[in-house]
Amino acid sequence: MDGQITAGWYRHPKLGLIKIFINDNRSWVYQCYSDSGTRALSKEKDMDNWTWALCDLAPQH
Repeated sequence: MDGQITAGWYRHPKLGLIKIFINDNRSWVYQCYSDSGTRALSKEKDMDNWTWALCDLAPQH
């Protein structure tokens, strides 16, 4: 994806379903979720340009 990071649900080719958001420290982070989006599979991780570049919107979330 090009441009600025936007909060929301995305599909990543290696990470699966991820949620991108701003955390309490006002930093962009992502978190991996189960395919249904109901269960977090990882802790928050700092967002980087490569992760963002490979994301596609996840329309069902």
